[in-house]
Amino acid sequence: MTALRDISQIWSMAHVLVVFLLLFESRRPWRTTIAICVSGVVMMSAATFLMAAVLGLPPIALIFFTCSLPSMALFFWISKYRNGRFFFLFCLSDTMCIWLIQVTSLLDRLAGGEYVVMFFSRLILFPLAEWFIWKHLRRPYQELQRKLKQGWWLFSLIGLLYYMMLVMVAVPVDVPMTGWMGILLLLLVLALMPLTYLSILHSLWRQMRMYENLRLMEVQRQDYDALCQKMEVGRIYRHDMRHHLAAVEGLLLQGDYEGALQYIRSLSGGLEELAEPARCANSAVNAVLTAYIVRAANAGCTVETSLRVPEQLPFEETDLCVILANALENAIHACQELPESQRRIHLQMELTENQRLLISAENPCPKPVSFGPDGLPAGPKREGHGLGLQSVKRVTEKYGGLFRCQWKDGRFLFRTVLMPPAGPAAPKETRSPSWTAPVVLAALVFLMALNCVPGLADALEAVPLLGGLVRMADWRTYSAIFQAMASGSG
Repeated sequence: MTALRDISQIWSMAHVLVVFLLLFESRRPWRTTIAICVSGVVMMSAATFLMAAVLGLPPIALIFFTCSLPSMALFFWISKYRNGRFFFLFCLSDTMCIWLIQVTSLLDRLAGGEYVVMFFSRLILFPLAEWFIWKHLRRPYQELQRKLKQGWWLFSLIGLLYYMMLVMVAVPVDVPMTGWMGILLLLLVLALMPLTYLSILHSLWRQMRMYENLRLMEVQRQDYDALCQKMEVGRIYRHDMRHHLAAVEGLLLQGDYEGALQYIRSLSGGLEELAEPARCANSAVNAVLTAYIVRAANAGCTVETSLRVPEQLPFEETDLCVILANALENAIHACQELPESQRRIHLQMELTENQRLLISAENPCPKPVSFGPDGLPAGPKREGHGLGLQSVKRVTEKYGGLFRCQWKDGRFLFRTVLMPPAGPAAPKETRSPSWTAPVVLAALVFLMALNCVPGLADALEAVPLLGGLVRMADWRTYSAIFQAMASGSG
């Protein structure tokens, strides 16, 4: 049976790497990253089992020194983020896997300690956890890393404390079970850790949504300021219009028709400056376009727009801000490297009859662009350029749409299509997660564990205060009562 123990330990150590890489962002290409990681893990695992055999200790007692610290240095070297974001992810992935290891180890010990329960539970739970991370956690978490730069060190400290607590209260499979106090302490840590991480991630998500809302408000404020300036200039022009008319009249009376024509042209040019560089019926779209068209003009770029957008759109304003802002910002950055005569950006936006929103942006790009497996431009990205395309992709996937970047004939093409939401109204702000389902699920798991693993129920019944609740949840209590009632009636 020790073969099952060793295989399950190797399986667990391999999946610690998988969980980490699902959320990890490397500064190197993924093929190089995978090669470095696999080589490092093989060497660290071999060193762990070799030292465990020499010292006569269980491998889990050496993991911190032979795996955790060396792997931290290795991943820090290739990480895209060399700050609190990296250390929080490292603590998060390690503690998540140690949590699964301890839960499966505890269940196996309570079931008899033959390593069968541990082996098969780890065989199932690790891939299930990785599927959940890939499906529901990976993209939101990576978006949090890109957009939020503060608060990560504090959360890293919390993760480190949980790592230390799990190591301290861990019960290795080859060590006799501790008393009820040790079991209770382990259960408290196992219960508290996921709740804490859920609270942290929920807090970070709300902070990011606030950041996006503030960004949209800032864009709208800039649009409002620009509009106020134009209104003030228009008021001055209206006030001075009688003077302009008098000047034109004087030139005509003098027979200076050429001078009058030149004066009228200069006056018309000043009036044209009052017009908005882009205008559509939707206020949020107009605010974003105005702000970035002004920014493009300051950078010497000309923006040509073709807009057919109604006042109401079936999409969140913050999502539209993400797409338009990133598309125009990247195009402006690309054009700044070109001669001023070539700095022309063409933007199209149209809501079709079937409520599909088409957005495209084109800008000159003489150098060919290579694309990664995700369809986004590959290679190192400069600060402020190209980093938001992952956010655009997330928004597109949110609405079940299509997103594509393409380089063709010296031009970079940005295309996205948003499908209408299922309901009649636009998707609402993400609501706070409901705790009802997790609490009910945890209660059901606890009841199943008590009634499927009698050893766990016997250990918890000895705990003061908790013992009464455990006996109420233990089916054997009611079974004994029914048997007594049946024998009495007989």
